[in-house]
Amino acid sequence: MAVRTSLRKKLAAMFLAGSLLTVLLFSLAINRIVGDYFQNQTAINRQFVQDQSRQEVRRNLAVFKDRIQQTFSGGTVALTSLSESGLLGDRLQLALKSAQEREAIAKMLQVLQRQARLSLVTVVAPDGKVVVRATNPAAFGDDVLVGDYVNPNGRVSSIRHLVQTALTGKSVTGFEAFPPETLALENYVKDGKVISSLKDFAAISLIGHDVPPGSLETRVLVLTHAEPVLDSRGKTVGVVIAGRVINKDTSIVQDIRSLLRDHATFFLGQVRVSTTRTEQPVGTRRDAAFLADAPLYNTSRETQRKIEGEELMGVLEPIKDLDGVVLGSLYIGRPMSLVDAISKAQEEVQNGVERKRQLYVITLAVISLIIAVVIASIFSKRITNQIDQLRKGAETISDGNLDYRLRINSDDEIEVLGEQFNAMAAKLQESYQTLERKVEERTRQLKESREAMVQQEKMVGIGQLAAGIAHELNTPLGTIIGYAQMLREDLSLQPSVNGNLVDIDEIIGQAGRCRDLVKNLLNFSRRSTTEKAQSDINGIVRKVRSLVEHDFAMKGVRIETFLDHHLPQAKVNENEIAQVVLNLANNAVDSMPDGGDLQLRTIYDESLDRVCIEVHDTGCGISESDRKRVFEPFFTTKDVGKGTGLGLSICYKIVENHLGTMEFDSVIGKGTTFRVFIPVNAEVQVA
Repeated sequence: MAVRTSLRKKLAAMFLAGSLLTVLLFSLAINRIVGDYFQNQTAINRQFVQDQSRQEVRRNLAVFKDRIQQTFSGGTVALTSLSESGLLGDRLQLALKSAQEREAIAKMLQVLQRQARLSLVTVVAPDGKVVVRATNPAAFGDDVLVGDYVNPNGRVSSIRHLVQTALTGKSVTGFEAFPPETLALENYVKDGKVISSLKDFAAISLIGHDVPPGSLETRVLVLTHAEPVLDSRGKTVGVVIAGRVINKDTSIVQDIRSLLRDHATFFLGQVRVSTTRTEQPVGTRRDAAFLADAPLYNTSRETQRKIEGEELMGVLEPIKDLDGVVLGSLYIGRPMSLVDAISKAQEEVQNGVERKRQLYVITLAVISLIIAVVIASIFSKRITNQIDQLRKGAETISDGNLDYRLRINSDDEIEVLGEQFNAMAAKLQESYQTLERKVEERTRQLKESREAMVQQEKMVGIGQLAAGIAHELNTPLGTIIGYAQMLREDLSLQPSVNGNLVDIDEIIGQAGRCRDLVKNLLNFSRRSTTEKAQSDINGIVRKVRSLVEHDFAMKGVRIETFLDHHLPQAKVNENEIAQVVLNLANNAVDSMPDGGDLQLRTIYDESLDRVCIEVHDTGCGISESDRKRVFEPFFTTKDVGKGTGLGLSICYKIVENHLGTMEFDSVIGKGTTFRVFIPVNAEVQVA
């Protein structure tokens, strides 16, 4: 049996613990007062050194950014002059047809590339297709630069956006995250020799204990410049895209290290792609402490963290692409050795104060313990008596006496707890009384759902039976039509009986109509496949009308069709779309028990490239309370046995699998309009 500690002892222990905590806080206050002077001086000195360091690091960051801009702008100035002179623009059309001309342009661009220390210089036509690559003139005519790509490692930039911006006459310079696919045809050239593709060179192997072997950062951080290419008449005939790959390029950060003696690092996402830190080489990710202090952000931020055992102060500057989205960051940092030296001097002064503080703590602890024992003995008894009432009340309720109520008048939280206890007992009593009604309601709902499922199975069986009957009727109908046609041919040879030919034609026509109805019934009864084909939506609507027209007419419903003759074909499952139209038409007729008008309409929305099938009735409409539930399975407003509640939910699923949408408008007493929107050229997948 477990040994329980009395509540009075626990309360006494809590008072004692509280007194000890009070002594500790009080001693800390005394310690603060005694060492205020030394601590103020330490704080002032530390703050001064930190402020100076922060200012220097920010200045170094500005120098770093200016140096990057100066390094890159030297080459882009020459590139701009070439693009605006018309010399390059006048030769682009010829370059598409002449390999010799492409080689000549490539050599001219290679000179600019070497002088500006660029990694790539590529000219594209206004449609985005490559005209010439400086590093690979043999590869041209493709549009890989302007493709839409998704990378599992993170966001990649839209090169198409750069091209479109440059085509407006604007020069664009900034950082971009190139997807690897755009660099697959660019060569990495060193000392005039092709080493590999730029894609393979720039890929970075990820390093870390939690990184799977062989993991790569395939995105490439590129300092990019896009310039419109003009011909001699001033017309924009293309765009030249130049860039310097930052991945694995340590020349920029090493220059800053040599000049400013601060560490510099480029981050693409959370991965180092260029850095001066040997302890954290290219391919490593940010430290956990670094990530906690400096995730991806939109503005510059100062950091001070202990990373890899070394205290660093630095500034993180976000790197954004043309769209303003943060791709990574630029980091400048320096060790905190000067601040550490001052801290050590201050610690020696604080050690003497610490010894005095310990003596104060011991003395105050003894006094507080004595006071706590007295306070605990006074208040614990009062509190435990009230809690004991709560315990007895809980036992009484658990025995089934739900009428029991507490009476506690302490003007504190325990009295509030007693009131909540009484409220809980009242709710338990009420819940017990209503439990049986809830069970009956749930049982009724379960029974209705079961009846709906049984009705659905019956409908499936009826459909199979109807398909069999239709198949059996098809053969005699064909025989009737054949013999009627033969009889007509025989009678047509006898001039005296020409009047009877009209009756024979009526027999052939009506029998053909029956055959078409049987054929449509067979088509609707067959199991639908998931295959899609280009289909005539108007033809589907006509087939549905021919199938139900006679039955609807018997019910006093007039059918009108308004078909858009310019409607394009759509890639759909014909049987499934026919099922949707048939279900909507049947629902419309059910809403018009006294007859009415049913309109079937098709419309082509050219702006959205989609087809609209509209089913409008003049029935009773849908009530406001039912409109949010019309697409729920097993929801129906029809009497039991007349509807399963699955028709609209199945229609919604079919349209959804065709990447389409359904919507409806309804006015009580005036009618309802359902609209089915199906895209014309979407690639459809059916679950």
